[in-house]
Amino acid sequence: MNYDLLFSNSKKGKLELAIIGVGGFNHSLFVYGVRNKRLSIRILCGRNIQKCRDAYLSIGVNESDIMHCTEKQAGLKAFSEGKFLIFDNIPLAMEMPFDVVIEGTGNPEAAASYCLSAIENKKNVVIVTKEADSVVGPLLAKKAREKGVLYSLAEGDQPSLLIGLVTWARNAGLTILGIGKASEYDFIYDPTNSSVEVLGKTVVIPGFSDVWDLGDDFEATVEKRSKMLHMFGQRAIPDLAEMAIVCNHLPEFNPDIEAFHYPVARTLEVPDLMCSKDRGGLFDGTMKIDVYNCLRRFDEQSMEGGEFVVVACDDEETWQVLKEKGVPVSRNGKAAMIYYPAHYLGFEALYSVLSVGLLGLPTGSDNPTPRYDLVAKANRDMKAGTELKAVGHHHVIEGFDGILRPAKRIDENIQLPYYLADGMKLKEDVSAGQLLTAEMLEIPETDTMLWSLRREQDGMFLQDEK
Repeated sequence: MNYDLLFSNSKKGKLELAIIGVGGFNHSLFVYGVRNKRLSIRILCGRNIQKCRDAYLSIGVNESDIMHCTEKQAGLKAFSEGKFLIFDNIPLAMEMPFDVVIEGTGNPEAAASYCLSAIENKKNVVIVTKEADSVVGPLLAKKAREKGVLYSLAEGDQPSLLIGLVTWARNAGLTILGIGKASEYDFIYDPTNSSVEVLGKTVVIPGFSDVWDLGDDFEATVEKRSKMLHMFGQRAIPDLAEMAIVCNHLPEFNPDIEAFHYPVARTLEVPDLMCSKDRGGLFDGTMKIDVYNCLRRFDEQSMEGGEFVVVACDDEETWQVLKEKGVPVSRNGKAAMIYYPAHYLGFEALYSVLSVGLLGLPTGSDNPTPRYDLVAKANRDMKAGTELKAVGHHHVIEGFDGILRPAKRIDENIQLPYYLADGMKLKEDVSAGQLLTAEMLEIPETDTMLWSLRREQDGMFLQDEK
């Protein structure tokens, strides 16, 4: 694909991009996006005004050309004069004359509110905050279509990249068996002292060399690895949120089991494992979605956060040639892996902005539906009155794991989307193993934005099965 030519037929002029949240994911988009001749970035939004100001200064904008805006008419005037604007009032920013906004707060409540504000102002939206999209993404996409604008996932994060890889494989005529991603955590093995390191924590594990190779009984080896590595977490909430989103965009794919298999596996073992049992793998059937924990030596390349598609080797000559070219093929020759070993954050998000703004195409599906929810399951006994809060880089709610289940209305009180629990308080004791439901929470009389949108989405997409 020649990216110089991809957008060359668009008759639109330079796109105006607004950015919500200038740190983390969006930092590289801003710093390098301003170098793209098809893009202008003169609206930065965030709670920290100085951080936004510093971002402008870092790319050479003069201090005198930067304006903190608190009033609509002043903002419109400054924008027309070519000024670089800063907003801590994000709904006000959504009234400015731009083409696309990329939302990257990481806060599910804020993200839902800001995306809705943008859509109501007929602005195209690229969302980075998976925590919000996993709960109400299909509704926001529908609202955008009704306003004549687009709501898109962001390239640079795993859901959009995996959807791209799947659709690439499908259009190439390949038979897809399984799809997924590598988890956020590499398991780094050092054979010199039989140790494994995960996120800076190193543990000596005697005898781990015995399970370095899969051997003849794949399932048994995977089980042994997991038990030997029990001191490390092997399931991550962000992975599950991302895979729920993919299921909502690709209706033919489903989890094999609700907690996912999550094998600790070397990348070259993925085609052996991530396929159906009749091909030697772990799945009861085909078209499954899962996650694996990348096991590698300290001197091998990471696959952390990469994406994969496992396909059928249904033409011997083709796959023999590709195997010779380095494509990973299963030991029995029945499956192969097409993969993308990394995600490049804002560098790739730029292409979502350009695709939405210049081509009128989202980088996901154009009509997602709520098929699966990431739901909260207690991993220990918890007392009434406990405040629940998503914390840390991965926005984990202490005391709750996540599993994927078919989406249900929240008023059925069968299960609760994980991030609806953020900021709530338990009104009754919860036992380990219980699924959290709405009736277990002290819910404010006035819904938060995320709760309100989810109730609307339930009414629009999900039938009441009570």
